[in-house]
Amino acid sequence: MARPFFPWVGSKEKLIPCIRRIMPEKLSQYVEPFGGSGAVLLSMKPRPGRLDIYNDSNVELVNLFCCVKERSNALLRELQFFPLHSREEFEWYKSFLEHRAVFFENIEAELAVLEDRDCFTEEQAAALAPILRERAQLYDACRAAAYFKRVWGSFSGTTNSFGIKPLKLKDAMERLAEAAKRLEDAVIENKDAVKLILDRDRPDGLIYCDPPYYDAEQYYDAAFSAEDHVRLHDAIRECKGYVIVSYNDCEEIRRLYSDFYQLSFTRQNTMAQQAGAVYEELLMTNYDPRPFAWQVTLFDSPLEFGGMRLTHIPEKPLKII
Repeated sequence: MARPFFPWVGSKEKLIPCIRRIMPEKLSQYVEPFGGSGAVLLSMKPRPGRLDIYNDSNVELVNLFCCVKERSNALLRELQFFPLHSREEFEWYKSFLEHRAVFFENIEAELAVLEDRDCFTEEQAAALAPILRERAQLYDACRAAAYFKRVWGSFSGTTNSFGIKPLKLKDAMERLAEAAKRLEDAVIENKDAVKLILDRDRPDGLIYCDPPYYDAEQYYDAAFSAEDHVRLHDAIRECKGYVIVSYNDCEEIRRLYSDFYQLSFTRQNTMAQQAGAVYEELLMTNYDPRPFAWQVTLFDSPLEFGGMRLTHIPEKPLKII
């Protein structure tokens, strides 16, 4: 089992016991379309016969995961400059990720070679250019280190604000090593979440969706509109496999997901800068979660288990167990 190796807005690390409690055990595939810090996937022990897939639309985040998995030594070498000590360094790394660094000139130089007709035909260049541009964004340890520092230097892992936080280098290296080992057999994708869901859905698989929370999208890097929330729901309601979705508890989401089982609970609100602040949360499933929850909570009531309460039961389950 591994732990998230950086702070992240909306990280589900503290909710892992709740999420794992309602997960089916026998799966051929586990997919996280909104990977974020990968907290849930990292917490799961790899199993023979189960394919684990991490995906996020944020190319900087996916590049970091790719480097942790396959370029960990290069990444650790780049991280010798950390931790952040000033706002100036934070702004420098933010600027670096906004493609204003000298490093990106090298990419253009590589692409320029494709225009040399002594080396490549026009058809060959047209086929290779998209691959080179995509690969240029992934497995880049220098940029991954910059993004890692930016996340650690921001408030609650939002990446767009500044807030010094202490970090022990030994702890960071241990977490990176744990994550690298856990990701050895995992697939890492950089795709639109809904497209990935449509491609990867299978009857004996589980898709765990942790999209940007409703009316809290300003805290996330990726844009996610009201239409995107509907688009996501419409896609996962058609899934043949198991689906778990986490959201903030609000009337709009309860209405949208009225065809799902809804479990409510509270957690500490890490985004609120006051002690004792709590956040109302929902875990929703397209299947009846009670048989799985009861396996580990034999003495709870029929509607309550592990601090969660089943507050909505649809007229008909979307997936029959």
